[in-house]
Amino acid sequence: MGLVVTGISQDGDTAALEAALKAAGLPLDPIQLIGPDDSTRGTASRGLANPGLLTGGMETGTGVPGVTTGLGVAGGYGTEYFRNETLSDRLGDLEIPDDEVQNYVEALQSGRSIVAYFAKPESIAQVEAIFRSGALTKVKTF
Repeated sequence: MGLVVTGISQDGDTAALEAALKAAGLPLDPIQLIGPDDSTRGTASRGLANPGLLTGGMETGTGVPGVTTGLGVAGGYGTEYFRNETLSDRLGDLEIPDDEVQNYVEALQSGRSIVAYFAKPESIAQVEAIFRSGALTKVKTF
């Protein structure tokens, strides 16, 4: 059973939708909006990235990750890096099947927005009804 309810918004305005969700007693934090200008974004992530691990550029010590000191951020190997998240990655996060992704890409390219809500099993029908009663089209659950 899918847990992500999606719909297409003509203008990207989710105020009425959020009011309906709130009136129904549903939390607003699981809602996401992907607009036509949001096809990519840079996301800062903390990861285990140390170029010395592959090039042998360790300063001193045994050269064992986590044992050698003086590398990375705050005594560890964490460094900031940026990853461009493509539109298909973002749509994949919404569990949209590969054979449906192009429909959503076309909606974004035509200036519409995608609204998604990560529902709990017991609230899926309620969220779908709210999406359908709002100004959203093509409401689907994945």
